[in-house]
Amino acid sequence: YVVGHNLIKAHAEAWHVYNETYRAKQGGLISITINSDWAEPRNPHNQEDIEAAQRYLQFLLGWFAHPIFKNGDYNEVMKTRIRERSLAQGLKKSRLPEFTESEKQRIKGTYDYFGLNHYTTVLTYNVNYPAGVLSYDSDRGAASVTDRSWLNSGSFWLKVTPFGFRKLLRWIKEEYNDPPIYVTENGVSERGALDLNDTWRTHYYRSYINEALKAVVLDGVDLRGYTAWTLMDNFEWAVGYDERFGLYHVNFTDPNLPRHPKASARFYSQIINCNGFPDP
Repeated sequence: YVVGHNLIKAHAEAWHVYNETYRAKQGGLISITINSDWAEPRNPHNQEDIEAAQRYLQFLLGWFAHPIFKNGDYNEVMKTRIRERSLAQGLKKSRLPEFTESEKQRIKGTYDYFGLNHYTTVLTYNVNYPAGVLSYDSDRGAASVTDRSWLNSGSFWLKVTPFGFRKLLRWIKEEYNDPPIYVTENGVSERGALDLNDTWRTHYYRSYINEALKAVVLDGVDLRGYTAWTLMDNFEWAVGYDERFGLYHVNFTDPNLPRHPKASARFYSQIINCNGFPDP
């Protein structure tokens, strides 16, 4: 929470520097990108699960979005739960730091668009952790599972769930007063032997982009841009080169790092050329 607190304040300073010093002559846009899953209640008829899904979103996306896109301060769900659990743990004040009034004014509205990284959806349910358990998960009071019918990927956490993309885009529109949105990452991974005929990635992009289209046409979401993750296979955090997200395969054992287009690269380039789905 301390790191997140400083990150939000640092973001605001960067935005103001650009706004005051460079915007007039460069005419650029500057903002923040937030990574978020969509959270669906595990049991849509259970009120506790419905509330757990909302908490999941407020603790993940809302943690950073609420101060920047709403009022300069954290959402009430986080403030209340973390304060109550902190006091129950014998602390004098909340483990979630507080912004001063001047900081809130400095932070509020420091965006030109909403940058979103999105990959997958989870099913959430309520968990009542003992008061002594001191963690992000226990503060959130929600756990997540996935549906066994959802398609797998090369990453254990990434299930193919296109429907959640539209729902998340619509939620951002409604929650944050219809900001212009740029999807800065969306894609799917594979593991194992070389297979350039990556039909599952083509299926992923077709399905997810179609849900983004529904969000625009049917829900009125102000979606300005979409970026696939990623052009080439790359170094993926703690899993290194084992998980491949690229539209182009990279041979990391060859010092020349040769690149070869996967079938999904051709499909994606068709979408770009047609500015839409290719006419069958």
